[in-house]
Amino acid sequence: MNIAKSSFQIIIAKVVGSLSGFLAIVVFSRELGASPLGTYYPFLALLGMLAIPADFGIRGATEKRISEGNDVHRYLATAILLKLPPLLVIACFLLLIRGYLVQYLGADLVLPLIVALFIRESGNFSITVLRGELRVGETAILQIFRPLGWLIVGYFLFMRGYAVHGLVYGYIAGSIGMMVVGWWKVSIRPSKPTIEHARSLLDYGRYGIISSVGGYFYSWMDVAILSVFVGAGIAGTRVGIGAYENAWRISLFAMMVSQAIATTIFPQISRWDAEEATGRIENIIPTAILPALLIVIPAFVGTAILAKDILRILFTPEFVVAWLVLIVLMAEKILQAIHVVLGRSLQAINRPDLAAYATVVAVIINLVLNVILIWQFGIVGAAIATTVSFAANTLLHAYYLNQFIDIQFPFIEAAWSTGAASVMGIAVYILHSVMQIQTIIDLFGVVLFGVLVYILAILVSPTIRTRLWNLAGPAIIKRIA
Repeated sequence: MNIAKSSFQIIIAKVVGSLSGFLAIVVFSRELGASPLGTYYPFLALLGMLAIPADFGIRGATEKRISEGNDVHRYLATAILLKLPPLLVIACFLLLIRGYLVQYLGADLVLPLIVALFIRESGNFSITVLRGELRVGETAILQIFRPLGWLIVGYFLFMRGYAVHGLVYGYIAGSIGMMVVGWWKVSIRPSKPTIEHARSLLDYGRYGIISSVGGYFYSWMDVAILSVFVGAGIAGTRVGIGAYENAWRISLFAMMVSQAIATTIFPQISRWDAEEATGRIENIIPTAILPALLIVIPAFVGTAILAKDILRILFTPEFVVAWLVLIVLMAEKILQAIHVVLGRSLQAINRPDLAAYATVVAVIINLVLNVILIWQFGIVGAAIATTVSFAANTLLHAYYLNQFIDIQFPFIEAAWSTGAASVMGIAVYILHSVMQIQTIIDLFGVVLFGVLVYILAILVSPTIRTRLWNLAGPAIIKRIA
């Protein structure tokens, strides 16, 4: 598998998908305001929470076992069989507590929630199987369907008066597209499931579910707790929830490179681990971390200067309430850029148990701090809680992984990136102080100016130029040829 080429394909897909999803957020925010999004985002938070028991770590275990290359047909059949009972039980449970869910969400979305859960799990599982086949690059196109469906179908239904229901149906439509194409591309055909293969999947998955819980807490626990406080009338508003999640989604743009790389290296490191090629794993980790840092560090500096303008121009002045949230979350993305590489590497060397231990600590910190800080500081408290818990998670993952391989962190390159980002920040601040940002074009111009300054500053370093060319050069040359 060509890691550089696959990472490039994933990055392109994430850019297209993120732009589609972000365009939808801009349109819906301007047309609906923050309050309806304060219903839609808790819907997604609940969907993410339900996906944990619905999967029970089976997806991660399936990717790991299939990537090892043994009994892949039996593992696939067994995994499918294991996933069905939890989904059915959860669906029945949701129908029993329908009244409470309507109060939590602020709308009757229980049946769409059940449908979305089944379709989402099926679509995500198809991507898991393709990754296990070392066909990570081919999953790139699949990741575009959901945000495109949300934008196109969601906007079509919104214009016909469906309001927040239109957003939900658009999400379901995009998930259906991803599911259909994903399973069409899968080459493995299920064979007879066995108890032995089920035990193997569950043995790995029992730790994977803890990591899934950690991923959910990281992505949605802040919104879930904010929703509980709002529903109980204790603190916050649905406007605050909508503004907070929009700030979160802006910050995710800085993560596209690191997530793409982490997604790509997992099956390859898993194969190298099976072959006991420790040296190759040690070489790939700093190479994978560097491009991510070169993106997230300047993204934080630029956001610290332009946060209010970004929220005001892209959405409406109603969303500026989350400007400090955006800065805190962008700082947290520096940690996440490192964590996604270390976390996937730790799981790939068949130590999901250690990843689970780190996640448990982070989850406890996240939960306690979210309750305390949201109560005291509202949406800013939620952002701080997420950042602190993720710092602990990243440090623990680095500690555990370093027990098996020698992690060579690119300190020199990171320091140079920080210096280049500082130069960019000074230039952007001066430009911002002498001009009024009133339109999207003004904002885009200032951002582009900052990007150009940063690129020129970063490329002064011959070490970084060499590292980047060694990473991307072969894929570029092959593509041109």
